[in-house]
Amino acid sequence: MPANIVNYKRKAIEKLDVLSPDRLKVVLDFIEYLEQKEEIDATLEILADEESMRNIRTADMAWEGGKIQEFTSWNKLKRHV
Repeated sequence: MPANIVNYKRKAIEKLDVLSPDRLKVVLDFIEYLEQKEEIDATLEILADEESMRNIRTADMAWEGGKIQEFTSWNKLKRHV
C-alpha cells in the first residue's frame, strides 16, 4: 500500500478520535455513501464498455442455452486467484 494512503488512513483515524458520537455517525454515513458511489461508478464503467457488455450478453446467451461447457468452474478458477 502506498505510503500516502497509509498516512491518509492514519490521519483519518486520529481525527475520528476527537469527534462527538453524532459527528461520527455523519462520517460513517458519508463513508457508506462513498462506498456505494464507487460501486455505482464501477457498474457504469462496465455498462459503458461495449466489449464488456458484448461479452456479458454472449455469456448470458450461452448460459440460457445450457452450454455449460463454455464456462470454467469456480473450483478451477479459485486456484489462480
